[in-house]
Amino acid sequence: MAARDHFDIGIDVGGTFTDCVMIDAAGRSFVEKTFTTPRDPSEGVLAGLEKLATKANAPLADFLRCVRRIVHGTTITTNAVLTGNGVKTGFVTTQGFRDVLLMRRGVRENQFNSKIDPPPPLVPRSLTVTVAERVDCVGAETVPLDRESARRAIRDLKEQGVESVAVSFLFSFLNPKHEAEIAELLKEDFPEAYISLSTQVLPQLRAYERHSTTALNAYVGPLLDRYLRRLTERLEKAGFSGRLLIMQSNGGVMAPETAARFACRTLLSGPAGGPVAAIFYGGRAGRGDVIAMDMGGTSFDVSLIKAGEASFTTTGDVGGHAMAFPVLDIRTVGAGGGSIAWLDDGGVLHVGPASAGADPGPICYGRGGKAPTVTDADLVLGYLGADDFLGGEFRLDIDGARKGIQERIAAPLGLDLITAAEGIHRIVNATMADAIRLVSIAQGYDPRQCTLVVAGGAGAVHAAAIARELGITSLLIPREASVFCAAGMLLSDLKHDYVRTLSGELGTIPPEKIAVIYADMSTEALHTLAEEGIGEREAQISYGVDLKYVGQFHEVTIPFASASTDVERLKSDFAARHLKLYGYNLPGQPVEALHWRLTAIGRTERPRFARAASVSSKPAPTKRDVVFDGRKTSTDVYRGGELNPGASFEGPAIIEEPTTTIVIPPACRLAVNEFGDYELTLASEQAAPTIAAAS
Repeated sequence: MAARDHFDIGIDVGGTFTDCVMIDAAGRSFVEKTFTTPRDPSEGVLAGLEKLATKANAPLADFLRCVRRIVHGTTITTNAVLTGNGVKTGFVTTQGFRDVLLMRRGVRENQFNSKIDPPPPLVPRSLTVTVAERVDCVGAETVPLDRESARRAIRDLKEQGVESVAVSFLFSFLNPKHEAEIAELLKEDFPEAYISLSTQVLPQLRAYERHSTTALNAYVGPLLDRYLRRLTERLEKAGFSGRLLIMQSNGGVMAPETAARFACRTLLSGPAGGPVAAIFYGGRAGRGDVIAMDMGGTSFDVSLIKAGEASFTTTGDVGGHAMAFPVLDIRTVGAGGGSIAWLDDGGVLHVGPASAGADPGPICYGRGGKAPTVTDADLVLGYLGADDFLGGEFRLDIDGARKGIQERIAAPLGLDLITAAEGIHRIVNATMADAIRLVSIAQGYDPRQCTLVVAGGAGAVHAAAIARELGITSLLIPREASVFCAAGMLLSDLKHDYVRTLSGELGTIPPEKIAVIYADMSTEALHTLAEEGIGEREAQISYGVDLKYVGQFHEVTIPFASASTDVERLKSDFAARHLKLYGYNLPGQPVEALHWRLTAIGRTERPRFARAASVSSKPAPTKRDVVFDGRKTSTDVYRGGELNPGASFEGPAIIEEPTTTIVIPPACRLAVNEFGDYELTLASEQAAPTIAAAS
């Protein structure tokens, strides 16, 4: 390697594969996948870096010395919550309110199922302790913190062996004094504990959401902290001296030290690179309205991009536990290449949500899997080549896949093998199409007016069939589709969201109070960015406020560019947004403000993506039998690396990239654009005649 060479690397640890993308100084991209190592994900990360070093023709240590930046998305925190394997956590709250976490919102969350139970609590009642203190609803101290009561509570938790402590008092978001005091006591009496304060994690109205988010942060914080320390040490030992950044669920990145303090912000961070990448790839192809779909080994993620802007939500949950900070609005269903096909007691075929994961994986991986999966069905149908998976890195066991589907699905249903495999394929496609309907039709948007941006190792195998069901005729498949989220991470900026509560009818709140709130948030934001190497002049600040009509329960976030934006402008923007979302507004009805928001952004040095280079070889397809609509068809199979920009042909055809496969049905046209991305157009007669939303 020359001294001037440098690389940027994005790494996304998924349920089955760890995706790695590398961009060199010339803007060329290189893609690698390794199996995720659930016991220690850093092993899979280092294995991916070893592969990238091989592509750079350098020993790992020499290669890593030329890596400027690694941006890392992790499933550590999400998996801990979903599996109930977080650390032993204690919860401290106001005396008389010991059951705030267990009560949740006090309503039946699935009103049509009277028997459903809430998920097991993150913190059991035995580890919830109360302290005498009280702040009223305007932030005035009515009962001082009983320091002796607090010390007893801390001693009790320490004796019970907790590793982490969450502190969330009533109305502390209006006056953080008592939480700050107990934090000092924890540092004195229990210095080894991980401390999570609601006034730092989520200082806003709505008790359950605030308590739950604070508990989530404490539940996963030590796990993420240990993992990042271990990863950092391994990278430094291997020779890396560049910058490590961690992906957040809001589409931004942060330093590892910030991530360790606010671990909850990495919940669902892996898929967050998807919308960022969709904006980039759609934008350079001239498409502003896109639907991003990402089908990996375990899950299917989908999001809507309108006019180049992603949508956010503050009403999410992980494993049934509420979190209320801003996250990208991504819908996820259990549908991936590893999704298991199974029959219920009535003999009805289902696919997912259970997944074979990375270990043992689908039957065809030859790693001990016994349950037939979507990948096994795709192999049997001819969509995947047994000899070319992962660039020929290992051969898929097609005989094992056939046997598994035959014995567990086809024979019990009295079907032939191909019909059973097609059934698996169609069911998983229907599940994914329904997820797309939720982010489009259910929100008032017609998916037929959008381009489907396809990602994930399995995405391009199923994309054309999904698009046909929805009536979408335009698809874009980036060359880096199989590592889509990892690529999006390299395009993300440092980003931090802050919120404060100051409620009241808009126009009656003293402007000086709003100014104080924004000054406080701005100071905190600039301090955090400064720790991450961003100066005050480089920081970009934007603002927002949550508004609702007086008497409403749900609010709408209205962004604005300047803290001095006038009230009438905010009311006008709110009325327009309310009309767009709900089909009506209420002229003359008083508008109430609830939360005031600030977002701070520090621009990162993004890699340059080069245009695709032409190759001298002419495409010479091989042939393979592929099943389309129940019939085996002799189909051309091309190697993606042999297709030049401008190449165009009709289906049926298969394009094999080292880490993904693109299925082009009959009567569809595929073209390679100047960036090497694939643009697939479905014939209008293939589009579904209706797009009725799923019931």
